[in-house]
Amino acid sequence: MLEALLLAGIMAAPIGSALLFLPARKRTRTTGTWPAIRRFGLAVVGTILLTAAVVGALRLLRVSGHNLVAGVAGLVFASAVWLPATRRWNARAHLCWATSVYLFVVYLVFALEWTLTAHVGPASTAGGVVLWVLEVIAAVLSCAYLWEICDALGTEHWRRRITRRMIPAVPDRDLPMVSLHVPAHNEPPAMVIDTLRSLLRLDYPRYEVILIDDNTEDEWLWGPVERWCARHGVKFKHLENWPGYKSGALNYALRHMTDPAAEVIGVVDSDYQLDPGFLRRCTPGFADPWVGFVQAPQDYRGWQQARYYRRLYYSYKYFFAVSQPARNEHNGAIFAGTMGLIRRVALDELGGWDEWCITEDAEISLRLLRAGWSGLHVDETWGRGIMPLTFEALKGQRYRWCFGGIQILRMHLWSLLPGRKRRQNHLTPAQRWAYLAGGLQWYGDLLGLIFLVFLLAGAANLATGGGELFRKLTTFLLATVPVLVVLGLVRAVALLRRGTGATWRDAIGAFFIWQSTSLVVARASVLGLFARKAAFLRTPKTSEQAKWWEALRANWAECTLALLGAAGIAGALTKYTQLSGPLLAGLLLFPTLGMAAAPVNSWAAQRAALPPWLRERRRTEHRRDRRALAAGAATGGAIAVAGVVITALALMLIHSKHPVP
Repeated sequence: MLEALLLAGIMAAPIGSALLFLPARKRTRTTGTWPAIRRFGLAVVGTILLTAAVVGALRLLRVSGHNLVAGVAGLVFASAVWLPATRRWNARAHLCWATSVYLFVVYLVFALEWTLTAHVGPASTAGGVVLWVLEVIAAVLSCAYLWEICDALGTEHWRRRITRRMIPAVPDRDLPMVSLHVPAHNEPPAMVIDTLRSLLRLDYPRYEVILIDDNTEDEWLWGPVERWCARHGVKFKHLENWPGYKSGALNYALRHMTDPAAEVIGVVDSDYQLDPGFLRRCTPGFADPWVGFVQAPQDYRGWQQARYYRRLYYSYKYFFAVSQPARNEHNGAIFAGTMGLIRRVALDELGGWDEWCITEDAEISLRLLRAGWSGLHVDETWGRGIMPLTFEALKGQRYRWCFGGIQILRMHLWSLLPGRKRRQNHLTPAQRWAYLAGGLQWYGDLLGLIFLVFLLAGAANLATGGGELFRKLTTFLLATVPVLVVLGLVRAVALLRRGTGATWRDAIGAFFIWQSTSLVVARASVLGLFARKAAFLRTPKTSEQAKWWEALRANWAECTLALLGAAGIAGALTKYTQLSGPLLAGLLLFPTLGMAAAPVNSWAAQRAALPPWLRERRRTEHRRDRRALAAGAATGGAIAVAGVVITALALMLIHSKHPVP
């Protein structure tokens, strides 16, 4: 019967996922009794039609009547059990979620039973159980990501979404005074001054601008900025040997430089250009006395002409176009730092910015929500900065984000676990899940690296004439695993395209930019568990032109893993007449391409055409930051590659007596 349930899921999940991304008619009425009835009715009708399609396919495969009934009953139950939780979604999102989760659950049950009853020996069975546990973790992470997809594309009625039409006009006398804090470190003075000019052009009655230079050693960088600030009435402070990195500088500005009358604190990175209406359109959110922060999207400029930067732009845009609105719907949005406003009394109440965490912005938003404040994300863009202009800088940024995310998860884990509201913890279940899932998702790259080890070991064992290491293969496993992998890839790329407006080509490129940083993210996710502090790898905004072999050298660890993956594919294909050979080769293809994309993206960033003002900054800043970034990456890359090779060789020593089918 399990086989019939699994076969029904293999057929239903792709159909449900495809339905989600079809164009939909926009509903004019989404609230009230009738829209709720309509959504419920369409979900029921959709379930009937989907089940009918699966029944037709099963009959063509000559499935027995008993198994046919089991498959139908499984799909109907999976749909019915999720109807209450998905009542705000349209029918397509409901079907995508219900059928995908159904396939995950049935596959995991089938895989465990098969692993325990296949009689492949104690060592191989133990390895198979470990592999199954990893698959369970992967399924949980995939479901967390899938819920975000369905929430973003399937929600008909957004209760907390703030668009331009929803922002009321507020008289000047009712607007709070704002203190805008601009932290800078080793930034080109012309860029910082351009940012300050845009801040002085804001259309707002009462605000001040504070520039805090954080431990910049060269006076030729901060000196011109100090003189410009003195001429234009901008508060300026150069800090020397000041602890706490960016959060330490922000705390200094908060406690020693901010006007006592300021009610709202804003953070603006030193490379941003703001539209004049930023404060006037975002501060009305504080009319609700319990709103602790308002976050506008972070956006970027100078990316349109070069293909690499277009793809990088869309990879950034995903978070603010898809993730933040979905999180905001459950009051779980993140305060992302720049382009964010925070209520001063709330910040003071919590003791300011925490200096132990290198992602102090996301950390303060969690503490605010835990203390009972709420947060708002607004959809409209009001400022544009500069993306990292080298791939190595992007890796450094991703390292910081992941390490900081794991720091938050480690230090606040008990607050995020299920439980009742308490005086010290006002987080709702939805808020806890948003931050817990967001932290755990950083381990997806580490999990992918572990799966790569298993696949390499299996390919090596297969090429040398061994049997299956951990699990005997059946037709059902051979069909299910590719379906799950392909569905995940297609959904990710399709959502990138739908959520950001990218072309299919740019969406695929953006997806592989994510994948090409997976090794450095995996490293940060491990170090974040054990290291209390991490070197604050600052993101350089520029770099100089380099040679193609420097792209290989800067990403040598990823290149090594890509070569190992290619060798594994070749080894698996030596058994191309057996079912397991093509399957292993196909599963190795995706992680191999992800690792190979690292030097390709590095070379593309170096060769990308840029406007003259960005080209000059890329050339000058590269000299300052390349050495620091390379030093941090070398040791971690060596350990990661050695770990993959040693573990794969150790697993290969487990030989099964059973022949490969």
